[in-house]
Amino acid sequence: MLKSSKKKLIAIGCSYTEHYLRSDHSPDIDHDFPRWPQHLADMLDMECINLGRSGAGNKYILSKIVDTVLTEKNIGLVVVMWSQFQRLDFEYSSTRWRHININTDQIKIDWDYKQKNFKELHNPHSATQDALRTFILAEKLLKDIPHLYIQGPSAINYYNTKTLKTIDCFEGTPYFGRPETENTFHRVNDSRAKIVDNIIRSPYLNYIENTIGNKFIGWPIMHEIGGYDVDNILDKVDPERTQLRISDEDCHPNREGHKIIAQEIYNAYEKNYI
Repeated sequence: MLKSSKKKLIAIGCSYTEHYLRSDHSPDIDHDFPRWPQHLADMLDMECINLGRSGAGNKYILSKIVDTVLTEKNIGLVVVMWSQFQRLDFEYSSTRWRHININTDQIKIDWDYKQKNFKELHNPHSATQDALRTFILAEKLLKDIPHLYIQGPSAINYYNTKTLKTIDCFEGTPYFGRPETENTFHRVNDSRAKIVDNIIRSPYLNYIENTIGNKFIGWPIMHEIGGYDVDNILDKVDPERTQLRISDEDCHPNREGHKIIAQEIYNAYEKNYI
């Protein structure tokens, strides 16, 4: 079989990137539709290599960037769609990873440290600084390869459904998921505020702004400080989340949502590389 002469589009991210076929959140819905990497590859006439992994955090994503730089040839573009800041990744064999989201109550951690301890250790300050360092490391690795970044799901969130518009302090701003109670809402909103504050105060902010900012779609990623993520892109078009999401129970992008994401990234590619 002849190898393709096309350049390669390498896409790395979490469930906003992976072409998975089934979801526990919406098991009766067909998930076999093109994701943004395939749409973007078609637009660029490149071969699509999708390295997305559902549940993945930024450590996994950075690891895949390293693998890409070391093993792939004929790369036309690498697009990194960053994940939630407080996700934890553990590579416990050559082929298997365990991804833990410490902000979801359904995750059970049967280790000496209980979930509460992990939240205290990997708090918004720790998670934000880790994320910003990861952005810088990715830039160092990809400096000689065309690349773009974008924040996928919101940096801090609760997984569930539509926009919450009933609590005054949130001012109706869309975000990924809906807390089940007002106490949960305030806890998540407090974490968002802490992440925003840590980005503003970070010693890495100016470096990222000056070195990566033009290739980081939506930088500085949090709407509170003038940035945006993929959820904000989709919510701008579909604020009620009825047209561009899988379902009421599953707010991942649907077929049409992925087309919009691909166009946003293509626009950034044109701006930076054409």
